[in-house]
Amino acid sequence: MAGAGLARFDAEGCLVWANPAFRAALPWASGASLRALLSGVAPPDSVERLASGGTVAVTAVDGRRLTLAAAEGEEGETLLTLVEAGADREASPDLSANRATFQTVFDAMSDAVCAFDAQMRLVVWNRRYEELFRLPPGLAVPGCPMAELIRYTAMRGDYQPAVAEEADLQRIVAERLELCLPADPLSYRLNRADGLILDVRHSPLPGGGFLRVFTDVTERARAEEAQGQIMQTIAFPLVVTRVADGVVLAGNHPAAELFGVPVAEAVGRARAYDYYSDPVERERLLEALRSGGGRVDAFETRMRRADGSEMWVIASARLFRYQGESAMLACVTDITARKRAEQALEAQWTQTSAVLNGLSQGVMAFDRDLRLVAWNRRALELLSVDAAFARFHRPFAEIARHVAERGGYGKGGLDALVEERVARLRAAGGELREERVRADGLVVESLTTPLPEGGIVTTYTDVTERKQAEHELAASRELFELAIRAAREGISQWDLRTNELWFSPQWWGLLGYGEEEMSNTFARWTALILPEDREAMLRLVDEFAAGTREECQLLQRYRHKDGHVVHLFTRAIRVVDSDGRAFRIVGSHTDVTERVRAEEQAHAAREEAESALRNLKEAQAHLVQSEKMAALGSLVAGVAHEINTPVGIALTGASLLSERIRLIRRDFEAGQIRKPDFADFLDTASEATQLMLLNIDRAAQLIQSFKQIAVDQASEERRVFDLRDYIHEILRSLGVRIKRAAHTVIVDCPDDLLIDGYPGAVSQVLTNFVMNSIIHGFAPGQHGTLRVTVRSVGEDEVELVYADDGRGIPPDLHGRIFDPFFTTNRGSGGSGLGLNIVYNIATRTLKGRIALDSVPGQGTTFTLRFPRVAPAELVVA
Repeated sequence: MAGAGLARFDAEGCLVWANPAFRAALPWASGASLRALLSGVAPPDSVERLASGGTVAVTAVDGRRLTLAAAEGEEGETLLTLVEAGADREASPDLSANRATFQTVFDAMSDAVCAFDAQMRLVVWNRRYEELFRLPPGLAVPGCPMAELIRYTAMRGDYQPAVAEEADLQRIVAERLELCLPADPLSYRLNRADGLILDVRHSPLPGGGFLRVFTDVTERARAEEAQGQIMQTIAFPLVVTRVADGVVLAGNHPAAELFGVPVAEAVGRARAYDYYSDPVERERLLEALRSGGGRVDAFETRMRRADGSEMWVIASARLFRYQGESAMLACVTDITARKRAEQALEAQWTQTSAVLNGLSQGVMAFDRDLRLVAWNRRALELLSVDAAFARFHRPFAEIARHVAERGGYGKGGLDALVEERVARLRAAGGELREERVRADGLVVESLTTPLPEGGIVTTYTDVTERKQAEHELAASRELFELAIRAAREGISQWDLRTNELWFSPQWWGLLGYGEEEMSNTFARWTALILPEDREAMLRLVDEFAAGTREECQLLQRYRHKDGHVVHLFTRAIRVVDSDGRAFRIVGSHTDVTERVRAEEQAHAAREEAESALRNLKEAQAHLVQSEKMAALGSLVAGVAHEINTPVGIALTGASLLSERIRLIRRDFEAGQIRKPDFADFLDTASEATQLMLLNIDRAAQLIQSFKQIAVDQASEERRVFDLRDYIHEILRSLGVRIKRAAHTVIVDCPDDLLIDGYPGAVSQVLTNFVMNSIIHGFAPGQHGTLRVTVRSVGEDEVELVYADDGRGIPPDLHGRIFDPFFTTNRGSGGSGLGLNIVYNIATRTLKGRIALDSVPGQGTTFTLRFPRVAPAELVVA
């Protein structure tokens, strides 16, 4: 088949590179859009058909009928393949045209590249592919079946421990071939048995077959793992979000605890906008970042937790590149408590470093005249070249000057620097490898390879991480210590492999020691722990080492240099290696001594207050009982006075009858009795007897009423009673006080209104109402009316309204009338408990409610509503 045409369009859809076969077949221009390129040579809907995965028939400038297909490339790019229509799809692609050029380009790339045809036979590959998979010369040949390559690497143990059994080999080969079948582009990560970590991109080819690109991301993956461990050891919340849409890209456990959502659920799913009380606040933060050069400190705003509760926070944020995307790193401090207390809080934190964007390669190609013919965005980024400056056929000298103006080649005259770069390229007879450090510290490695037909291809690789790998741990620790210093916390590390301890200077400072007094030894640490806590601390370390505990939060007690006890709140986590074995315990420590002391003082004060409250309640209960007994005593006195009258009349009648019997007996014995005298005696005896019976019956009724009311008030037993009759019995027992005050009592209550409840409670309430009216409701010598009105409210409730027409209660006292110990008659012996008792009886005993209505000069009305059948009491066994 004739040589295929190849072209690459960037993420904006503009042409950035095309091979000679593509340029010869279609009218093209650098930077042209795909739609403009296909205008007039393909159907109008060609762009849409290519985007949906289809192919398009086009007419070449020489009249040939060609087929165009598209595939997805890196970072949103589009790759186009142009072949002759009707070409034999069973044959391997003819890559003879420009093969030497492309083979040189492929070999210069740091990524491993290979392509297989529709029968899964090796078609093209680069040197990096052979090196990465350590293929012998006789195996990597055109037409080699992919199954043989997989079998070879499986026997060597790339996918798992080396296997020799045929059944196992066949299974592995079948599994790996299955990954080659998808018709759509895909990517996955391959963790090889030798420790290498590869990112694999699979792109189907037009007409069958596929292209594979393998990128060695081992260092980046390990750096990301180290970064994740560093983030998790930091004791304050850190969150990384994507600038474009606010999606959470990373976070640590303190942030998860602060917002109430696990890290695993937040990363890639949660959006930062959903956690701001006002989503506009995030836009304001981004605007502040842009105007502040990518940095904002102490940004105060309101945020929401996952449960919807709000909190005030101070955020310090930085803009940076994270995994190739524009991201924001934010340190969030909860200042809700201090905000509510209106106390100023200065956010203290130091930016935590993030790993530089992942290892990626830039490419620039120049023709024999050193004019630019191909490039990618990564090369422009690494060289600090403006995207608008790069254009097709721009001379290398102009690009070199552009780079030199931005300090890319160091100090010196621009002309001299440019001439030196051009001369170095022309003088190089083979590969030219260089390194240079940008002004911002980024280390860029370039590899320049000459092309067979003239020209050069230069690849640019960010090797900062590789060059500084040995310094990363020290830099991370320093950055971590700065963050902890800003947060006024101490940090500790315990290496379980060497049993070495390390405590930060801030930790020693919490105990009163300077850096010159630091002694990071096991013996020194155990000596500082209070003796009663040592055994528990050592047992906790053993649990971490044994893997039974992943993390903990606890309060530790240490002896300060001055002798007093320091309380440190410690949060520790277990750090494991790739095999899952713990090799380090990392902890952060916060001095909470003042808080602990305050809590102890608060606890003591609370106990003292509770004791005083118990004493007060006991005194109140005693006063309430005294008030009840006083009311009962008043009842006894009143009943005694009432009984005195009928008993006196009965006694007088009995005395008269006794005297008349004596006289009639005397006459009878003397035989001098006369019929008129005897008839008179009978009349007198009948009248006296009738008088005695009436008054004795009245006294008995009074005694029975008193007995029932007294028993009800004293025992508080529940029973069924007729409310109308019971109200009259209560008023009868209070008759002396009512008559003495010369008040009129009116009762309006339906007959046969039966109540299943507590008559004693009703008696106490009505008695207090009447006595309050007599004592407080009327001026001395004033006579009034006391009215008791009862009605049914539905089938389940009763309403009792008590009213007098006395002086009333001022409005400013309405809110305090039911308070305990409140009285306006304290100088005359009032206790202030009467209406408080009424309120408690109405709400607790009768399970009802009571209301007051009073206007000065127009009397007072109490409305009591309660159930006809009292609810059953809860009995606890």
